[in-house]
Amino acid sequence: MKRTKLIPIAAVCSLLVLSGCSAEDNLVEGGDPPEVTCERFHDTIEKFSDIDPSTMGFGDILAHVSEGFSEIEVIADQAQDDELAQSIDTMSKTLNSTIAASGGDIDAVRAELDESLQEPEVQNATTYIEETCGTEMPL
Repeated sequence: MKRTKLIPIAAVCSLLVLSGCSAEDNLVEGGDPPEVTCERFHDTIEKFSDIDPSTMGFGDILAHVSEGFSEIEVIADQAQDDELAQSIDTMSKTLNSTIAASGGDIDAVRAELDESLQEPEVQNATTYIEETCGTEMPL
């Protein structure tokens, strides 16, 4: 396995970095407002950029990424904007299942991710996050 090929995983996750939410639609009572949700999501996604494939084994990387997914699920659960929460949850599940299904094969991660990004549900989630948080996710 070529560890340097793990860089695309870190890059994809880093591309999810979000900032400056401004949407006020789809709000439910209680929970974090969109700008807080986006900031928390951004902070958690930044942790993915700490992955150094040259010093970590695949198991270590998977554990690091899994911890991030757990944090993202909490962020989605505490979001006031229910569509933003669902979109974040969809992206998290997509990335998590892609990495888990790879069996340690980095090329399989990239192929699975490319395929997943073609699904309408994932495309809609990406679009909503981009629109709500005012950033473009070049996935």
